[in-house]
Amino acid sequence: MKKMMMTLVALVMAISANAQYLNDSEKVFSQGKVYLGASASGLDLNYHKGYDWSLQLNAKAGYLIADDWMVVGQLGYMKQTDVPAAIMLGGGLRYYFESCGIYAGATAKYISWDDTSDFRPELSVGYAYFLSGKLTVEPEIYYEHSTKDSDNTGFGLRIGFGVYF
Repeated sequence: MKKMMMTLVALVMAISANAQYLNDSEKVFSQGKVYLGASASGLDLNYHKGYDWSLQLNAKAGYLIADDWMVVGQLGYMKQTDVPAAIMLGGGLRYYFESCGIYAGATAKYISWDDTSDFRPELSVGYAYFLSGKLTVEPEIYYEHSTKDSDNTGFGLRIGFGVYF
């Protein structure tokens, strides 16, 4: 697991060494653009003490409130070993470094299943790799902190797609 995570980190760093300016006269992450995305995580690409296996599917929407600053909202579905399926609702902020596609984010997530709920703040670092002028593949490394049970605190890798309008 550690070898795979380090390999993925090295891959993201190697790809990001080639800054991707899209030959536009405007900045890639300029104020007023809208973002729609979807991502998946889990499937042994994460580590939490509280469970062996998990699957998370997220739908995201964002708006660049200023150059390089995006407000993001997300809705998700989460299934873990020995725990009923959960619904997740979150909001946060992303900062894009220049126009190279590397970003850092912070998200506050509320997760609810059965009669239980959990607040999980998250920090993430990712890379928006443009496949075309608007479509991106977004690998992301994240750290999630559970305020309810420290065994649910952990880190992982998330893979997603995004469209910038």
